[in-house]
Amino acid sequence: MSKLSEEEKSLFADAVSDVAPLKVSKNSQQAGSDTQALYQKTLKKLRQKNRLPDVTTPVMLSVAEMDVIAEVGAFESLLYHRKGIRLQELSRLKKGEFAIEAELDLHGLTEAQADSALPAFIERCYQAKKRCVLVIHGKGYNSEVQAPVLKNLTNRRLRQMKSVLAFCSTQPKDGGTGSLYVLLKAH
Repeated sequence: MSKLSEEEKSLFADAVSDVAPLKVSKNSQQAGSDTQALYQKTLKKLRQKNRLPDVTTPVMLSVAEMDVIAEVGAFESLLYHRKGIRLQELSRLKKGEFAIEAELDLHGLTEAQADSALPAFIERCYQAKKRCVLVIHGKGYNSEVQAPVLKNLTNRRLRQMKSVLAFCSTQPKDGGTGSLYVLLKAH
């Protein structure tokens, strides 16, 4: 990095002479933590309403452990692949060129129901030697929290499954950002 000349320093000082630092209010500092607290409170209400097990029970513990993956919004596209996938295969998957051999629709399921249905579906398809499947998770329009619960659950859970080679959001004709093409490993 080069040092500034006296002329450049003077020009900069003149340019910012009427600038005042922003005042950091207590409210702006708490905004991020308030949003997270509201999200956690809403999730707790949902669990109570749907009679879902508490986070400390074994069923939900694995979901809580997956929190390292960032939350995604309803209209964000998903893309994940393991090392070793050929670029041609990934390109074909994103274009929707693989034949869809099975489909799972998670609409209307609770988080716990979806969390058990998804791995069972993927395992059945893998054992049946299916290569590409469609998982419909929805966009979370009817969700009581800001983030689409089933979309985020699906994103996290599929990454853990060894039989999943890659997945991505579908073409608009197959659901767009409300569903995924999932490419399974070949036997």
